[in-house]
Amino acid sequence: MAEHWNAERLELIALNDTVVSFSRLFANTVRYHHWHQCLEVLYVEEGFGVVMVNNRQYTMRPGRMFLFPPFTIHKVMVDEKAQASYRRTIIHVDQHAVGKILRDFPQNQRWLQALSARGGMAFVADLRDIHSCLDTLFSRYARIALETGLNAESVASLLIMLFSLLPQDWETMPESQRGIASEVMFWLEENYRYKFSLERMARDLNKSRSYVSRRFHAETGENIHDYLNTIRLRKACELLLHSEMSISDIAGQAGFSDVTWFITSFKKGIGETPLQYRKNHLSRR
Repeated sequence: MAEHWNAERLELIALNDTVVSFSRLFANTVRYHHWHQCLEVLYVEEGFGVVMVNNRQYTMRPGRMFLFPPFTIHKVMVDEKAQASYRRTIIHVDQHAVGKILRDFPQNQRWLQALSARGGMAFVADLRDIHSCLDTLFSRYARIALETGLNAESVASLLIMLFSLLPQDWETMPESQRGIASEVMFWLEENYRYKFSLERMARDLNKSRSYVSRRFHAETGENIHDYLNTIRLRKACELLLHSEMSISDIAGQAGFSDVTWFITSFKKGIGETPLQYRKNHLSRR
């Protein structure tokens, strides 16, 4: 049971043989850092909270849309007292399958490629002034998904209409950073390959060890070691899918000092061994 929970914690959506997962509902928030192999669209219809992505924090509020590229670590936090009123539309898209359909629509294909770029920035926009249009669009596709299912062509049509409603400058919205969490995340992204030292990180950030540890937990709801492990496993997944490196070499590149520890941690976090993950996910692609 613990392995299953950790697999969901780190890679919640596996589209397998489908091209899209589409849902509109009241739902509990995902209160842990995670990522997906696919493009994710999150549109907030009701409720308030915080989204952490790209080492920044954004206010989650009605009418705000987030597009998370594949392998982008993010976290959605809704105040526990407001979870009963948290309503969102969430779409996970197989960008490879849909991209082929969009080859005759080059501008839309370029937008999809930009939004799906590995290591790309999340797109964030306020769309409350066109909520009625989005509500009609999502309601229609929710019915199609329920009655007949969505294929690659229908998902491509959905994205074309959605792209036409988004701001055309495609700029991410700046949002003020808060506290120490962003600095810690940046530091870990730069140093995850090396043996971790809380003392060294605190010294680099000109803070005390206890302050860094305490404030990171208060701001993100988790401890630094768990977030570091999430980064390392995500990096390992990328190398397994996009390189021919050996398991031993990947372990070292991802920051695991011992290959046995790497395999054990990967199995616990992802639910498969590294070799199984590489074989299963490459065959799906």
